[in-house]
Amino acid sequence: MKTILIGDIHACSREFSALLERIGPARSDQLILMGDLVNKGPDPAGVIRTVRSLNCLCLRGNHENDHLNGPAGLSKLKAESELTKNAMPLEEYAAYLALAAAMPLYFENSDLIAVHGALDPVLPLDQQPADLLTGDITPPPSWKDDINLGRPLVVGHKRYSREQAEPFIVEGRFYGIDTGCVYGGALTALELPSGELWQVRAARDYSTLK
Repeated sequence: MKTILIGDIHACSREFSALLERIGPARSDQLILMGDLVNKGPDPAGVIRTVRSLNCLCLRGNHENDHLNGPAGLSKLKAESELTKNAMPLEEYAAYLALAAAMPLYFENSDLIAVHGALDPVLPLDQQPADLLTGDITPPPSWKDDINLGRPLVVGHKRYSREQAEPFIVEGRFYGIDTGCVYGGALTALELPSGELWQVRAARDYSTLK
């Protein structure tokens, strides 16, 4: 069984479908989506329909939290979340909220640890601050520089390379695979432990669409 992780999709359904076709994951593979499934991109409903058709695990990102906190009365929806909500049929938006509520904050196996945002390297996973794991708190980029957890840490949320379509990789230690698809970069998938990468370049910069 392979573990395949896909970076922040941000409603880019065209690139998401193309990447899945390129990978061709088997039913026995562990497919992990790194969070931030929607917002900013052109087709949130299409992404959620595809996700619901897959045998996959989705980690919770800060954009999932925004959609969950709004209906719960914990905060006002951000403008980009309002746009997403209004772009989706009611039943599909409800399905997304149910999916988001069930998303775990992290994934681990003997080969890797995966979180959407970041973590504190001195704390056990089950004691990590939730808002750090989901990216609601974003530490300075240097937080990653001395990460050595004894197995690779895979994150999304932030583009750490100078070239946004380039994943940030310290072999065997740290893999940043948010490569800015919604900003005109690429959607990236990573297989571990082999380190194989797949990418689909974005058709355009979607972040300027309203």
